[in-house]
Amino acid sequence: MSILSDFEDRVGRAIEGVFSGVFRAPVQPAEIARAAAKEMDRRKRLGVGKVYAPTVYSVLLSPEDAEELDGFTDTLAGELETYLLGYADERDYELATRPRVRFLVDEGLRLGRFEVIGELLSPEEIAAQMPEAASATPSATATGASPAAPGETDVEQAHSEPGPRFDDDVFAPTSDLTPVSVTEISRIATVTVPGIHHDVAITGSRAVIGRLKSCDVCLQDANASREHAAIERDGLGWTIVDLDSLNGTYLNGQRIERSGLKDGDVITVGVTELVFHEPGR
Repeated sequence: MSILSDFEDRVGRAIEGVFSGVFRAPVQPAEIARAAAKEMDRRKRLGVGKVYAPTVYSVLLSPEDAEELDGFTDTLAGELETYLLGYADERDYELATRPRVRFLVDEGLRLGRFEVIGELLSPEEIAAQMPEAASATPSATATGASPAAPGETDVEQAHSEPGPRFDDDVFAPTSDLTPVSVTEISRIATVTVPGIHHDVAITGSRAVIGRLKSCDVCLQDANASREHAAIERDGLGWTIVDLDSLNGTYLNGQRIERSGLKDGDVITVGVTELVFHEPGR
């Protein structure tokens, strides 16, 4: 039996009786599981002889779907975590800790629509953001894995879709979870891009800026290089790195090769000015 079939069987048994009508909404557990697995593949990172997988998965639901799942998210999250653990094992991915899954409401999503955001976080970061999960989160030593080291590169640096974009006030926790604000969704930093109504979220440890459609921040700027610069997590902070661009990358008017970022910094790529926002700002 495949791990997805096993997951569906376990969820099916769990929703019998009192939860038998829980999944009348279009969103189905198997669809969430597939999306989470796809996010694991997309956000995996290459280390020295190892491939590291994301450890935290935020499932964003419409208000209507969240209401249908009310009271069942803890059970479903636990089953999804077991499924993702098996999925990572099948592909020889390293995990810094057991996968953690949480459900949040996105007021902008329509009925039947959902998103999954994966983050590769250390056990310490998970404990800081999800205190309720800290006691259930084994350490990297206990799992035989180790967190990704600074400077590791994305296995798939480019992907077909830009990172999720959202406003500070569109998320709310489902009713049976500890309240979580949007800025706690995974230490999310954002950049304001001219012409885009919503800020662009940096949902992983690295976001590439450039003209290619595969870039996390895609610019319609002829003066920008195809892959011009990247915003990278550096320890607990963030850094802007020039990717050998033709016209250079500027931070607050000064040309840089690599420089730390703080809230409100202006990054100039080509003739486009982007404003960096630290998590929680």
